[in-house]
Amino acid sequence: MKTKRSETLLVQTLKKQRLDREFSWISREFAHFLTLTDLDVDNAPYKQAVELGLAE
Repeated sequence: MKTKRSETLLVQTLKKQRLDREFSWISREFAHFLTLTDLDVDNAPYKQAVELGLAE
């Protein structure tokens, strides 16, 4: 019984580590997005114009 418990704890620990790594990667990858509108595809030409100084 003790072996099953330790195996379960090990599996849960590994899953948590993987999940933490995934969240860490997501946080780094999308850190430059400030709002959901930054992800909006329809908003892309306007955002590009603003960044290039062509729009206000």
